[in-house]
Amino acid sequence: MPDEGSFLDLDKSCHGLTPISVDTWNGFVFICIDQTPAMSLSEFLDPMYGGLKDYPFERFTACYSCNTIVDCNWKVAIDAFQETCHVGYVHGRSIADAIMTDEDGDPHPIDGPCGDVHRRLGVAGNPKAATQGSAGGADDSVAGAQATGKAIASKALKVGAGGTKLDFSDVVLPDLLNWTNHPHGAFDINAMFPDFYLSCRPDYLQAYNFRPISHNKTSFETRACYPEMKTAGGRFYQEYMKVALRDVLLEDLGALEMTRKAAETGAKSHMILQDFEIMVRHQAVVVERLIQEGLARDGQVAAE
Repeated sequence: MPDEGSFLDLDKSCHGLTPISVDTWNGFVFICIDQTPAMSLSEFLDPMYGGLKDYPFERFTACYSCNTIVDCNWKVAIDAFQETCHVGYVHGRSIADAIMTDEDGDPHPIDGPCGDVHRRLGVAGNPKAATQGSAGGADDSVAGAQATGKAIASKALKVGAGGTKLDFSDVVLPDLLNWTNHPHGAFDINAMFPDFYLSCRPDYLQAYNFRPISHNKTSFETRACYPEMKTAGGRFYQEYMKVALRDVLLEDLGALEMTRKAAETGAKSHMILQDFEIMVRHQAVVVERLIQEGLARDGQVAAE
């Protein structure tokens, strides 16, 4: 503190860092800026995600990550990761054929329960996709739309099979994973309010954060966690998956920035959502409700 003696009757113990609340859930650190939160972290998460407590989070110790700034609003960004209708178009040349579609060729989700603020989405894999299985031994689907990509993906899965250092034979996956018991359930999307996305698979997970920087910029943080591999084939599989995820995310982020540019023109006053975008609709309702509650608490009235 420069020139400390010129501050009269200053009690430095009263002017330190402002305390916040910190708690953990399955190894993830959650921060609440309220010193005394209205509810505990378990009360906040367990009604929707308590059934994931037996998921083997602690066995996925090999991780890669990437962070970037996306030129769009944080709500627009997370919206793109909680619906499936864009997959056949945005990802038409990458992973589109890995997702099960209906008789009209549309990739509808299996189910989408919504809670007070959180939501979940179940996605089915395409049983006819060229590449199935996973390096950890559980069924999964990853496929590229191009023949060369499919061949590489298939080879990566084959050489990586059984390559983990840990034995997964004792793992009983929780009932909340593929909670509908769909015969081709591939992965679940867990959107934890406000900005945390957790996709759980039988043998790896993806965790994303969408942190607002300004009204049209978002810090997007990506992590993918796998079990550590003991073989060269297993490590090749993980390196292939890293590149595959990179390409898919580039498709997503490019579309998001185009969406932001279109929205900022003001040419359209509304964005029309369809029935299967239930998680997108739910988030909009939750955000609007919390804004109204906050304004009412502060004695303000929202602008029309």
